[in-house]
Amino acid sequence: MKFAVVTFGLEDIAEKVSELYPEADIFHGLDEIEAEYYEFVFLMSELGGSKGDQHISALESLECEVVIFCVTSTTLEGLLISRHQVQKILDLKPQFRGAIISGFLSFEDKVEAVKIILDEKISEADGQPPIPYRTSRPRHRLSGALRSP
Repeated sequence: MKFAVVTFGLEDIAEKVSELYPEADIFHGLDEIEAEYYEFVFLMSELGGSKGDQHISALESLECEVVIFCVTSTTLEGLLISRHQVQKILDLKPQFRGAIISGFLSFEDKVEAVKIILDEKISEADGQPPIPYRTSRPRHRLSGALRSP
């Protein structure tokens, strides 16, 4: 199944997606994409500035199935802008498919989130029940001082 990845920022994650999903075509903006040729569009961006604004404009203009992946900014000013951009996304797509995650997560955690979202969408599009996802990363245990009695 062919799908498009349109990224505004997050080039490092887009590169990893192209390695993991050879059926994905990567675009850096909407200029060259012909969305009708794809099963869905995976729209990725970094919120907190102009990339987030481009994401919102793309979301408004795309008339196909869109899966959203956003990462918030890691600066105070960027976080405030991210908050407003998230609200705009929710206003446009109140029950969107995808995730909006913290920019403070590690690169590996961001890639794991993308893999979960894409694997679920691909299995659904293929008519398969979702495969239980097992992360390749170890789960962290809470220390005794943080556990409830």
